[in-house]
Amino acid sequence: MTSLNQIAVSATSTGLTIATTAYTDGDILGAEMSWTMGTNTYGIILGATIVDAADVIGAVDLYLFDRSVTFGTDNVAPSISDADALFALPKVPFPFPDDLGANRQASIDSIGLPVKANASGTIYGWLVTRSGHTFFGSTGDLQVGLHFTLDV
Repeated sequence: MTSLNQIAVSATSTGLTIATTAYTDGDILGAEMSWTMGTNTYGIILGATIVDAADVIGAVDLYLFDRSVTFGTDNVAPSISDADALFALPKVPFPFPDDLGANRQASIDSIGLPVKANASGTIYGWLVTRSGHTFFGSTGDLQVGLHFTLDV
């Protein structure tokens, strides 16, 4: 019998704007994030979850890459070179999240996005907001979990 070899890996945001300047539609949320799939370089993302402890986000896109790239700066629109764009993996489009009182959460299941990580088994990503909202309470207010099945 074949095992699905499932893993779940989370990453916490860094570099979010925490005072004064609001985000507009199309702005980058924080700095680059990363998820390590162990020694595996091939996998399928089965599902994804984003949790917002500040309770401010709307719909968000997660742009994935097989290596670290220069994508842009927090609270401005993305600006990626043609060379870095060649390392793109499928995008994860998070829908408008559920408001759970003190936080917000959105999940996607059964997405089946194939990914090939770099030699270290790591994939990288950048969050981009699809709606305007206020700034965050902490630079680590966003957490993104990816659920993989691995080719082992």
